Amino acid sequence: MTAASRLARLASALLALIGPAHATNGYFSHGYSTAQRALGGAGTAYAADTLSVAVNPANIAFLPERFDLNVGLFSPRRWYTAGERGAGAGPGIFSIEPGRVDSQREAFGIPALAYSRPLGADEAWGIALYGNGGMNTDYRDHSAHFAQGIPGAETRCEGSFGGGPPVAGASDPLEFCGNGARTASVDLIQLFVVPSYAHRVFDSSAIGIAPVLAAQRFTAKGLKAFAQFSNAPDRVSDNGYSYSYGAGARIGATYGEIPYLTLGASWQSRIVMTAFDEYAGLFADEAHFDIPSNWNAGAAVGIGTAHRLLLDYQHVNFSEVAAVGNPLNPNRFVNGCALPRLRGETGASDACLGSANGPGFGWRDVDTLKLGYEYTLGDLRLRAGYSRNGQPIPADEVLFNILAPAVPEEHYTAGFAWALGNAWGLEMSATYAQNHPVTGKNPLSNSTASEAELAAELVAPGSGNTQDAFGTDPDDQDITLEMEQVEVIFGLGYSF
Repeated sequence: MTAASRLARLASALLALIGPAHATNGYFSHGYSTAQRALGGAGTAYAADTLSVAVNPANIAFLPERFDLNVGLFSPRRWYTAGERGAGAGPGIFSIEPGRVDSQREAFGIPALAYSRPLGADEAWGIALYGNGGMNTDYRDHSAHFAQGIPGAETRCEGSFGGGPPVAGASDPLEFCGNGARTASVDLIQLFVVPSYAHRVFDSSAIGIAPVLAAQRFTAKGLKAFAQFSNAPDRVSDNGYSYSYGAGARIGATYGEIPYLTLGASWQSRIVMTAFDEYAGLFADEAHFDIPSNWNAGAAVGIGTAHRLLLDYQHVNFSEVAAVGNPLNPNRFVNGCALPRLRGETGASDACLGSANGPGFGWRDVDTLKLGYEYTLGDLRLRAGYSRNGQPIPADEVLFNILAPAVPEEHYTAGFAWALGNAWGLEMSATYAQNHPVTGKNPLSNSTASEAELAAELVAPGSGNTQDAFGTDPDDQDITLEMEQVEVIFGLGYSF
């Protein structure tokens, strides 16, 4: 067995262990250590523990030799509600049967660990293991409607995205149904292994660098009905787990030469990942699901000896990754991909799933403001925090984001750290992420073209008036995405 295959097996084992979701800003965790989570995710300018390397590698320059282990439980509740089409709706390509559907998986474990050690008076090194998640859903019921209002083509299929067989009593003359798994689900886990080095520049200032080694695991089920609208139909859904690997780097700095004030900043490069080969027909850019670049800056203000205020700002460039940031352009998708495929054309199209410019989740970049407060009372530190992030999901992108309804915008946090003598410390954090529903239209559920125009277009391209027939209009189906999250983390630290 080669060294590369050993590393791949180790990464696969770790991905199976690490929890697939966290309280999230988009699908980035709102914090990585117990302290950060209790402080609203803030910590760029605060070396609370060794996992602070996840937001600023310079922080380990101010720590003793130390080991931290976090374990906890994350419980997200995710659901969507599909409405009726409008009273004046015409023919539709795809709609979801009206009603509410809840994702079934609601409890996940969250481990993370890190170690750092000084190298003399001015240097330190460390290593950390942590993860991201949040794109994890499991919708086991419901059905989908294809070619609604089009005689000789209309059918209903089991599953939220029609991945199963036709519902009882329905025929499927154009073979829209996926005839595979009917449960619509995705599961994305990201694992980071981060060695780090920091060097003190002055007594209370440092710079740091951390190579970021990343591994990802992904699977999708219940989406085979969309295989015929992909450039790689056999690599859309129901293909088990796929693995992806890559590397990048984070650099950071901390400046603490002003009394009672510490400033920090950090930047992480885009992490270029290998493709999810088994799902090259689902994600845009042939499933190159890179991890977007991001940066953060923060301040920690000491008020006397007992009080500390923290303020962080984070920006994540989700839009730079095609699989996440590409929008669904309904006219382009239907006229450039769906209708040609239904006419029997099989050539690759730049409008189809899996292409470089194909449909993605349409996520916007996310900015997050994080506030934290810490009060020291002897061996006990009491913590509280709040964060607010921008909404990554635009209202006109709700259809595909049923699979990834990362809609929370506010996190309320609290926790404590308790020193158990000179070496051991116990920490706890609790987080509640408030539901912020996003409601938008399903742009594939209604067409302004007539049945005759659609039928003509299915016979010969350009014979029907369909070029602008698939935009958002009042008779489209409403879809509402909702999610709320609760998280409890326990941390154990040991200073040598």
